[in-house]
Amino acid sequence: MLGSGFFKAFVLIGFLVGAIFVNSFIINKIIALRTPAEAQNAFHSSCLPTSKGEGIFGFDPRHFYVETSLLSEGKSVASVLETAGIPKYAAFKALEQAKDFVPAHRFIAGKRIAFIRSDLCRDPDYFCYELDASRYLQCELWGDYCSQIVERERSYAREVAYGYIDKSLWHALEADQISLGLIDQMEDALASAVDFYHVQKGDVFKLVFDRLHIEGRPTGEGKLLAAFFDTGDRQHYSFHYQVNGQPGYYDEKGRPMKSRFLKAPLRFSRVSSGFSARRYHPVLKYHRPHLGTDYAAPYGTPIMAVGNGVVEAASYTAGNGNYVKIRHDNNYQTQYLHMSRFASGIRRGTRVAQGQTIGYVGSTGLATGPHVCFRFWKDGRQVDHRRLHFPSPEPLPTDLLQDFFKHRIVMQQILDDVDRETALNKENRS
Repeated sequence: MLGSGFFKAFVLIGFLVGAIFVNSFIINKIIALRTPAEAQNAFHSSCLPTSKGEGIFGFDPRHFYVETSLLSEGKSVASVLETAGIPKYAAFKALEQAKDFVPAHRFIAGKRIAFIRSDLCRDPDYFCYELDASRYLQCELWGDYCSQIVERERSYAREVAYGYIDKSLWHALEADQISLGLIDQMEDALASAVDFYHVQKGDVFKLVFDRLHIEGRPTGEGKLLAAFFDTGDRQHYSFHYQVNGQPGYYDEKGRPMKSRFLKAPLRFSRVSSGFSARRYHPVLKYHRPHLGTDYAAPYGTPIMAVGNGVVEAASYTAGNGNYVKIRHDNNYQTQYLHMSRFASGIRRGTRVAQGQTIGYVGSTGLATGPHVCFRFWKDGRQVDHRRLHFPSPEPLPTDLLQDFFKHRIVMQQILDDVDRETALNKENRS
């Protein structure tokens, strides 16, 4: 009887243990089918997030753990997902859903990524990839593996900048924390009026722009509304204005700032180092006339045609290296020397447009460092293009001028005030 009772007790205990195991298994399965937010509340307190991310990908840091990093060079997104504990089948499904937004081979090293967990004891629930400051890709790593592009909240705040050229333009721009995006826009606004490579000590620039804020935080990007540049002998104003929905830049009289020729064959915003004019020839080791203008820049920097025209030559000589010569009309020609290579399609007879890339900076021919020697002909004679003045284009139509002038007066007043306020502030700080 005793043996029989012991056996019954043993069976009962075994039944209870099995029931507990089965019950636990069912509960875990139910949790696995819940959304991450629901599942979080069912986990044991020891598995709740112990540290919180900054919520930069839209997840509330009170409920989610956000782990951010940069996408490593040479690693595929699939391998990154697997390293984070995502099973291969789940990684495949997530990337398959995301390919309409970002194909697997288009993920760029150095971009910010994030894994989001509702519980540190489980695999990530979401994967995010930052496309730019205002957008990111969000991928579910469970359920339907849905993907979407999320637009961050954007807003703008009006700001001004003032720069005094003491050492170089780059130094002044960096001192005032002007982003490359704004430098690029400043160049668009003034490219036909100012040669940014040959500014001098004492020159002054002023900008009015709307700085982009993402989710309340300022970025380095913005929209340039007005620009001013004082080169000592001339003052240049440029105002952003839209005509029939098309944006452009215009001077004080409503004339388009886009002139017949650009002042330089390189975009200043593409060059992160200063230039050096060569008068003592570094290869021949003696002084000789230098009828061109040298623009130093890193190898591979795009070289632009300064005006519309037809390519007369795209060739090589021992002195010029790879060079392109363009005829703009019966009076004007330009030449671009020492290229590393020509742009695709550039050959004799090719028509080119102002701003079109025709080649890339190099040091072929008689050159010791990467630069482009730019030469300008007028009526068959080489001249200093920086001293030439061309007729201004026609102003805006009469029916638009009144509205433009109202806009210009407001913007010009802001620019003029920047000078006084900033100069006073600089004196107080010195």
